[in-house]
Amino acid sequence: MSKTRYHNLEVAEVIEETHDSKSVVFKIPQDQKDAFEYLPGQFLTLKVPYDGKQLVRCYSLASSPHVEVVHKVTIKRVDGGRISNWINDEVKVGDSIEVMPPAGLFYLNEASNDVILFGGGSGITPVISILKSALKTTDRKVKLVYANRDEESVIFREELKQIEQNHSDRLDIVYIYDTVHGFLNPDMVKEVTTGHVGAEFYICGPGPFMDTVENTLLSEGEEKSRIHVERFVSPADPDEAAALEAEAIAAAGDSTVTAFKVELDGEEHTIDYEKGDTVLKSMLKAGIDAPFSCEEGMCGACMCEIEGGESQLGINEVLTDEELEEGWTLACQCRPISGNITVKFPD
Repeated sequence: MSKTRYHNLEVAEVIEETHDSKSVVFKIPQDQKDAFEYLPGQFLTLKVPYDGKQLVRCYSLASSPHVEVVHKVTIKRVDGGRISNWINDEVKVGDSIEVMPPAGLFYLNEASNDVILFGGGSGITPVISILKSALKTTDRKVKLVYANRDEESVIFREELKQIEQNHSDRLDIVYIYDTVHGFLNPDMVKEVTTGHVGAEFYICGPGPFMDTVENTLLSEGEEKSRIHVERFVSPADPDEAAALEAEAIAAAGDSTVTAFKVELDGEEHTIDYEKGDTVLKSMLKAGIDAPFSCEEGMCGACMCEIEGGESQLGINEVLTDEELEEGWTLACQCRPISGNITVKFPD
């Protein structure tokens, strides 16, 4: 009834990128290649045994499906980061790690306008994937604004230098170092985006960095639909996640819904509902090929809009407060409670 979620993948290569970051390249078996096809900017989800728990973390693919045949994620060491430090200290070639197929809504679109990329620290990982694909598959102009603490902290420095040399007519890279230029501020954002009104903007990095870029672009009149932001948080530990799920199930215990409507791929379905089930579980029971990946409220693959009733959302590591106010939810965590509910998936 559900898709295979995690696959055991062998580590094919470990690359030391900087003094505090490493890349891990996975070997994808021939019979799993279709499952691991991805779009530039998407991520892999890793499940790692740690201190008696199964911890889950999402890491963006720094490789490009249009340029490389490998699947490479890059992880920067984080103070107190249990998994990031374990990967940097312990993972070696030949190890096996449970990995979920690629997912994520942060990827290169098919427009023809300029592509302006903002990467902060390890936020370069999905950004460089988008950069490589944009240069390979389109004729769009590309600008990368890459902020780091200092020059020694720049991940992919040599690779970026080579790419810039090969695409000097279309690619412009601006490096910003905290120790030299200070932290990225609105004036810097305005300066680097001058001449690129109407571009497509992709932003990934520390929270304050992303907020500065996004808020400045909006204040300058750029459309929100052209500003793409990738935010990662560490998911709750298994015991915490179980408690959150139990709370959501209890809150939906008095549901009066017996059926709801779903609009998916241009078709409308009426789905029977059993109390306690999520929207996704109900759809799968009905034989509907619903979009989903992690089933844990963190990848966004099952994002949908809900109208005409009340529902209860459980674990949410993806949706912003603004998206929730607009009516977005996650099918894998949403439980109908009352009213004539209609669930709409984006085209």
